[in-house]
Amino acid sequence: MFNKKKDLPTVAGFVILAAFILVVVAAAASLPVFGFYGLMNILEKFQLNNLLYVNYFDSNIFNVLYILLALSTVYSVLMILEVIFIVLKQRKIIKLFSLYHKLLSFVLLVCCSFLLTRVVILGLFQRIDCSNSLLLAAFFLIYSYFFLFSDTYKKQEAIL
Repeated sequence: MFNKKKDLPTVAGFVILAAFILVVVAAAASLPVFGFYGLMNILEKFQLNNLLYVNYFDSNIFNVLYILLALSTVYSVLMILEVIFIVLKQRKIIKLFSLYHKLLSFVLLVCCSFLLTRVVILGLFQRIDCSNSLLLAAFFLIYSYFFLFSDTYKKQEAIL
């Protein structure tokens, strides 16, 4: 009834999902203790404050609103690019027949997200300074998750 064969993408997907769940649970458990200020202190302690730096306002409520607004605009960019990808796939402009096409789409989405975030969003939110390596790593992980678990990015059947 069920296919008991375990292939490499399924196993890798479950390992990534388990690691992601552990990180989210650890972050949620430590949020009241550390929060965003704690994250900045940890980065400073390990001399990684060049990865992410926020020039804070005087008021805590402005800091929280500013950071939430910046994160929500990054999320909006991700969703807009995903909608554009879906439209291009439905119109058969982008075809995912092979692993090469899927990899090319992955690289294009990561690069577009990185450039839009670097140029537009971090240009608007000038109090937040984020390194290129952190942005690329974040988008690589986000789109890796999307490509492993979303039906949108599955390979299409070749139509002859």
